[in-house]
Amino acid sequence: MTMYVYSTDGDPVGFVYETNIYDLEGIPLGRIVGCRVHRFDGTYVGEWFRDMVVRRPQGRPRIIPAVPAPPRRPPAGASYRLRAVVDYGYADAFPLLRQGAGQDGYLSQAAE
Repeated sequence: MTMYVYSTDGDPVGFVYETNIYDLEGIPLGRIVGCRVHRFDGTYVGEWFRDMVVRRPQGRPRIIPAVPAPPRRPPAGASYRLRAVVDYGYADAFPLLRQGAGQDGYLSQAAE
């Protein structure tokens, strides 16, 4: 069964495989380390919170060592909108995973 990543609006935007986060097309975007979410170049993006990637004021951002991006995964199957959306007051950080991505979705060497 696929573990989906949702936007703060409740829409599925990606999925998790092992500790890596992919978009719905299977392009690797980042990884979860504890409760922190980082791009593969090691830059901090946000926090993993209730199946979402969010910006939390109490988050502890830090840069970690870069790792190679894993291979693409098959696209995720169709999903449904998340249960009734609760506004926890955190901004959606999932789009930040795409910043610095090359044409194929992988981070380019020149990014950041």
